[in-house]
Amino acid sequence: MKLFLSKSERIKYLGFDDRCAVGLGIPILAGVAFLMFTNMRNGVSSSYLWYCYLLSVVHVCKYWIALRGAVLFLRVQLPDRTRIGRRITLFLALSAVIVLVIGAISRVTIPYMFPFMVEVGWNNSNIVFDFIVSYTLGIMVAAIYESVYFFTKYQHSVIERERLAKENMQSQLAVLKQQMNPHFLFNSLNTLVNIIPEDSRKATLFTQRLSAVYRRILEWRHKELITLEEEVRALQDYVFLMQTRFEDKLQVCWRFGAGTQVRCEGDGRGIEVPAAVRSYRLVPLSVQLLVENAIKHNVVSTEHPLRIDITLANNRITVSNPLNLRTGRSLDSTGWGHQNLKARYEMVTEDPVEIKSTAEVYEVSIPVFPVKNAVRYATA
Repeated sequence: MKLFLSKSERIKYLGFDDRCAVGLGIPILAGVAFLMFTNMRNGVSSSYLWYCYLLSVVHVCKYWIALRGAVLFLRVQLPDRTRIGRRITLFLALSAVIVLVIGAISRVTIPYMFPFMVEVGWNNSNIVFDFIVSYTLGIMVAAIYESVYFFTKYQHSVIERERLAKENMQSQLAVLKQQMNPHFLFNSLNTLVNIIPEDSRKATLFTQRLSAVYRRILEWRHKELITLEEEVRALQDYVFLMQTRFEDKLQVCWRFGAGTQVRCEGDGRGIEVPAAVRSYRLVPLSVQLLVENAIKHNVVSTEHPLRIDITLANNRITVSNPLNLRTGRSLDSTGWGHQNLKARYEMVTEDPVEIKSTAEVYEVSIPVFPVKNAVRYATA
């Protein structure tokens, strides 16, 4: 551990820039130590008293630097907030050793090097009393560091929660705007107009599923997590609308785990979510948004049909599709953006949203959570 840290390192490991605390704390504690260890002796010259006070400053500096080093060492070695108890226990033991070693060395060396210290009461006190006083002052120093550190971390966590809440609200608004955009509505209504004369029954089903898409957007926009089964059912309504528009030019296929059978929307077999993963949780409409993004940016035609594969494996869902971008389209021009999706996942987990792109394939991987983990993430 370095003795001298940069400002950024002090803030990272201590929670604050402690130069002012050191500058004020050492003279004050040195004064307390001076009064206690000299036993307020009378008849001692003022010059001797000043020497004693300066030696007290040096003495306190040794304790402060050593204990500060112990705080930093344990903070680096045990940074996890779940290991606070172990860190404090180790610090109490380590600080006792530090106080014993420095105290023993000082009791021997200071009277030998500065005989006048004996005249003002050095070493007149009981060794146990000396240890208790030094140890107590050391614990006070450590308590200052720990208190400021946790208060600073608490402030940062509040600010971070506010920032993420703001981003989440912005992402909800962006998702809502994306789904409510006039292009989607215009295309859906145009498709409906075309199928009404041909198949009124299908037109009725199309209207019901279009209504279901918008209803879910409004109902789920404030939820952090929904079940995988709910997400699949929501996606089926959306894909039905798109396949009614594009017919067999669009195919969306699911695979629930390695070695399982591929199920595609519209193939007559339906999408059956395995019981083992139905209750898995994920951010609402995240898969639907990725599917929509793939359809929006890629060519969907008879010559170039689009197949979107959705795979669940290792507690992640990967949405992939071959790249065949429309003219003038760029993946960077996504309306709601991957940044919004990342922000929504940052609210519930540290697992990242992963994006991979090659010349042929584009894929996005998002985390899903078993029930026991979902509860922990949602309440973190």
